[in-house]
Amino acid sequence: MTQFRKKPVVITAITFDQLVTHGTERCKAEGRHSNIVNGMPWSFSYAGHPITHESDDCYLIPTLEGTMKMGRDDMLITGVKGEIYPCKRDIFEATYEAAPMALPVVGPGPDSLEREIQAKADKGPRVTPAALQSEIVSAHYFTAGEGVMGAFVAAQHAQGNFEFQHPVIDDLKSPLQLLTFCVLVLRNGFTVIGHSACASPENFNKEIGERIARENAERQIWPLLGFRLRDELARPVLTDADAAADLAGTPRPDNPTAEAADFLASVKACDLSGDTPCEACQ
Repeated sequence: MTQFRKKPVVITAITFDQLVTHGTERCKAEGRHSNIVNGMPWSFSYAGHPITHESDDCYLIPTLEGTMKMGRDDMLITGVKGEIYPCKRDIFEATYEAAPMALPVVGPGPDSLEREIQAKADKGPRVTPAALQSEIVSAHYFTAGEGVMGAFVAAQHAQGNFEFQHPVIDDLKSPLQLLTFCVLVLRNGFTVIGHSACASPENFNKEIGERIARENAERQIWPLLGFRLRDELARPVLTDADAAADLAGTPRPDNPTAEAADFLASVKACDLSGDTPCEACQ
């Protein structure tokens, strides 16, 4: 009988309270203050995965085996491939011990870049993979050949012609069948597109073509969300002094003086319907 020994690997883990703190900071950084109810964040991302509040004593955790519940006495583990799963504290303490030093992660998964960002550059607001995926409402895939056939049928219907011979583009070696498109519809109704072109007909694979097309489409979303986040961060923050001035009906500290505000309020719009210019325009 051959014996085996488990490879030494390093995992990361946090407590329930640490998860709450992470979610609260994430919601505040993203400007989603209404998502925090009674001090508990209701939905946020952790390690690139969506976390959902079920009760003040339980969060729903998406794992490889399905959705699991994490209670206050549980630990949340991030595995070597970026997967997360809750673990009872007594089992955790019997299985793991604190790593004396930072150990290399064995077998990094496809999200290793995201994990590295979380470890080295996750101090401020940013666009996460989970946030990107949450923007996608639906995905639509088709080849150029299917697009040509669809356009032909739509054109015939637009002309009131419902009896016609459909064009046939079913030859897998046709260049039009080797070009795959993915159209992603976002929450605000905007669409992005990605494509994948196979050079050799013998290598064409529908699933691979659609996956590459989707990855290329998702790359179009990153700069859009980055611009939106940067725009939100650039907005002036309402200070306590501004709020107090608004309540008192006085100009904000950064606004013009009261005299200037009175002058601007007294200026009337020019009536362009007259034959002669007003005093302000002379």
